[in-house]
Amino acid sequence: MSGNFTFELLCIDPADINNQEAFIHALSYSKEVWNGRSPIITQDKGGAAVIKGEDEMLVSVLPVDTSKILTDLVEAAFVLRVESKYFENLEPFRQRLLRHLRDNLKFAHLRVLKDDISSEIANQLYPKINAVENLLRRYLIKFFFQRVGMNWWDVTATPKMIEKVKSRQRNRSNQFSYFINSDIEFADFDDLGLLIYKQSTGFNEPEKVLEILERIESIEELTELKNNLQGNYTKYFKKFFRDKEFEKLWKEMSRIRNKVAHQATFFHDELTKGKALSTELTKIITEAEKHIDEIVLSLKEKQAIHQAAAEVVREEEVEAEQIAKKQESISGSRAPADHADKDELIDADPDSDHRVKLVGPKILGKIKLEHKVKTYKKTAAPGYIVITEEEIITELEEALSLNYTDYVGLKWFVTQFLANKGYAIGTTYSLVNILIEQESIILYDKESPDGHMIKAVRLPS
Repeated sequence: MSGNFTFELLCIDPADINNQEAFIHALSYSKEVWNGRSPIITQDKGGAAVIKGEDEMLVSVLPVDTSKILTDLVEAAFVLRVESKYFENLEPFRQRLLRHLRDNLKFAHLRVLKDDISSEIANQLYPKINAVENLLRRYLIKFFFQRVGMNWWDVTATPKMIEKVKSRQRNRSNQFSYFINSDIEFADFDDLGLLIYKQSTGFNEPEKVLEILERIESIEELTELKNNLQGNYTKYFKKFFRDKEFEKLWKEMSRIRNKVAHQATFFHDELTKGKALSTELTKIITEAEKHIDEIVLSLKEKQAIHQAAAEVVREEEVEAEQIAKKQESISGSRAPADHADKDELIDADPDSDHRVKLVGPKILGKIKLEHKVKTYKKTAAPGYIVITEEEIITELEEALSLNYTDYVGLKWFVTQFLANKGYAIGTTYSLVNILIEQESIILYDKESPDGHMIKAVRLPS
């Protein structure tokens, strides 16, 4: 690959070098830097000494005035500039040069000023990373819409993810957000992967299966576990993601992506690795998308998925409380934990294991209920309280008893009536869906006052 590539360093305080000419000679003498060859020392147009290597590689040194530094005594500093027409020559040269400067010439500080090689690698990798990221977004939208419903993000994402995305939507609004549902567009690269490889009923993780086996006390329980292990959901994610090491591959790509985002130093092996990961992840996601229609969830699977999702919400609740208490301790504040700054809670631990799980499908209808919104003006941020079957029935009875309407819309019931009381939207939706399937709650179509057909819920007669 040819072009005009530059690698420039600020080199500060060497062991025994105090002038430009001595530095040039110290660079030219190293056979390790030049792969056993002897470069030529010549002069530039201004008469300064420069090194000419193979294929017209040029190394120049410019002394830096250190006499006016305020806080340190620096005896010598230089700007070292390497120029090459060939990517393949300069890419490995950088590492040999850095090793010589640090280990042999004993420079106290080295800082990169310009690195066209890393920029070139990043520029080659970014389109591939971006393509894989958007491919997974496409897959997630299609899969969860077909298996969960229109508002699948509220159901599937954890409270922490939802809060993080809402914060970004407020701070980074754009024209597209006016026309489309932009939740997943604001999700982290890592969170996109989590939505896949942490999908679990607890049946497709070996360590979870062992825990369940230890608690089994009857043949019936063993038979139930066996059936769950053979469920469509478990087999699907095992076959198309877990068996193909999706989690490992996505995390490796995430590390490379983070380096691209932060303009870090890159080496050729990372370019090769990034391209290979892009190819493999594209293949995995594309193949999984072809088989979305194969999953039909049984009631047992929906219940298991709901329990797994509830466990995640409870863990996040504990984590949020711990972070809030830690922040209070640092600041000396004695305010209640639930008054902690939400943005701080979101970003306090970006590497935590969210263990995101799919929750059961739900049924939604288009709905406008201004008359209900008048009573519940503010919808609380998704909470951390996991609702129980008994609580849902009790709350539905209360909602049905309100005297200003003769029906309860499903969406309003979950996202406003219950969410205002702090219940986590995702786990509430999945449990309502299970109760509907068990006929503990009746789902029916209802025409709203403004003429829209919506999904409403009531208790059995």
